[in-house]
Amino acid sequence: MKIGSVVYKKLLAQAEEAKELGFTKMADGILGAIGACPDEDGELYSHSQMQEDISNDMWKIATRVIRYYDIESVDAIKLEKVLGSLASELADELEEALGVDKVIANKNDKVPGQY
Repeated sequence: MKIGSVVYKKLLAQAEEAKELGFTKMADGILGAIGACPDEDGELYSHSQMQEDISNDMWKIATRVIRYYDIESVDAIKLEKVLGSLASELADELEEALGVDKVIANKNDKVPGQY
C-alpha cells in the first residue's frame, strides 16, 4: 500500500523518532505499513476500495488467530459476518481518529464535470 509523499515523509520521521525513544514496536509497525517508497503516481483510491482492502486485511488477522490456536475447521460465513462488522467499525474509528469527514470527498474522487 502506497501513500502520498507528504504523509509518507511525516510517518517516516515519526517512525525514526519512535525508534530513538525505544518504541520499536510502533516504529516497526509504521515502517512495515508504509513500505519502501511513497506513491508518486497519485493513484486513485476510492472509499469503497479502502473498505474492501480493510475487509481483506481482517481476513489476514483472522488467519493469524486461526494459526495461533491451530484451528482445523472454520465457519467462513460466521467469520465473514464478524470480520465485516469489525472492518466497518475499524474504518469508522480510524476516520474519526484521523479527523476525516466522510461527507467531504476524497481528493481523488471525481466531482461533477470531471467525468
